[in-house]
Amino acid sequence: MKKFIFAGLSICLIASSLSCSSEISPDTETVDANYLTVSDKSSDGNIIINETDLYPEGIEYDIRNNRFLLSSITRGDIGQVINGEYSVFINDENLVSTIGIHIDHTTKRLLVTNTSIDGSFAQLAAYKLTGENIFYADLGSLSEDVHFANDVTTDNHGNAYVTDSYSGIIYKVDPSGNASIFYENPDLAPSPRNFGLNGIDYHPSGFLLVSHIQNNLILKFNMDNPGNYSQVDIPVPLFSPDGLFLDNPNELIVVSNDFGGEEARVQIFGTRDRWETAYVKSEFPIPDNFLTTVTVKRNIPYVLSANLNILLEGGSTDEFKIIEVE
Repeated sequence: MKKFIFAGLSICLIASSLSCSSEISPDTETVDANYLTVSDKSSDGNIIINETDLYPEGIEYDIRNNRFLLSSITRGDIGQVINGEYSVFINDENLVSTIGIHIDHTTKRLLVTNTSIDGSFAQLAAYKLTGENIFYADLGSLSEDVHFANDVTTDNHGNAYVTDSYSGIIYKVDPSGNASIFYENPDLAPSPRNFGLNGIDYHPSGFLLVSHIQNNLILKFNMDNPGNYSQVDIPVPLFSPDGLFLDNPNELIVVSNDFGGEEARVQIFGTRDRWETAYVKSEFPIPDNFLTTVTVKRNIPYVLSANLNILLEGGSTDEFKIIEVE
């Protein structure tokens, strides 16, 4: 089933960025000799991935195996970065274009959104952390709209929630792989050739935080009544918010990509009222980088610079960056 998804398609179909988020990983104070050292980074603190036309959109730090995991828009593979070296971790012919990835620590699984840019196919794949497939959950057949399975998170019971950036849908997939529509609202669908619902993360108090890239919003969906969703009141502008990472219940990391422009940045927000409102804790401008999402390793955020602007322009590159933010 694997194929080069961009053949014959208009590149402007992805004129808005994609996304992925991660949920907080358990941490440890144990020093592991295999952790990335300074010698694995460039002088400015970046981890450089030299892999031609990889275009990784999602990133997750796997603390159990001390590695970064990466998706790939163009290849569909799941890669790993260990001690600064990239290699293929999962090469599955059923993967077309991998976008969001998330480690569910409850079930010890890697969840992967698998989709096609033309909107004809959307799926959630689950794997053991050793790489064996567990299930493929068909999402596209649940609705007649076009679909783009973008980001994924999980709740405390191992249920997965997936954003659909084309149709304004959030899917739910139970631990056995049974898929359903958690919430659908056409008002959340984007205008043609844009992206709507994007990054997603689960709050342990029982709600989802979701970015809407076209409208520059962060939305809050209660698990018991998602139709009564609200907009998080944020005091500063967002610039095409992509990946989200809930670092703790009161701290949210938001990646704004600005399509690779001058306003690309990482913003860290806090809250005092369970994400009815937010305040700025810190901002890290990273201009001229097409940022997609963020993960956290040993309490330090790492943001992925995926160079999607080069892909959008029909170019080619063999350099991608994992940027340390501190």
